[in-house]
Order: sequence, then structure tokens, then C-alpha cells
Amino acid sequence: MSSDLLGILALVLGPGGIIVALIEKTRRENNRDHARNSDLLKQIDEKVGKIDKRMDDHITWHLDQ
Repeated sequence: MSSDLLGILALVLGPGGIIVALIEKTRRENNRDHARNSDLLKQIDEKVGKIDKRMDDHITWHLDQ
């Protein structure tokens, strides 16, 4: 291949490689963030479940008085 053709290919394909790399980085960050948010929501769900049980027990205590 001639050096002119290689130069043209580099100009055409170079920015595409950068864009692909940025998209891949963003995808990885997005997946990481989704996993973290899922973990936080599970923790919240567990805490709400504990509070719900305590409230039920407390209300039952009042009704028995």
C-alpha cells in the first residue's frame, strides 16, 4: 500500500477508534454504577423490611394493652 493510502486510512479510522474506546469506557462505568445502585436498593429494602416488622410488633403491643 502506498503511504498516501495509509495516511487516508489513518485519518478515517483513527477517530472511529477513539469513539469506540470512549463508548466502551462509558458502558463499563454504566454497568458498574447499575451494580452499585442495585446493591444500595437491596440494603434499603432490607432496612425497610426490618422497620416494617418493628412497626407491626409495636402496633400489636398497643392493641394488646
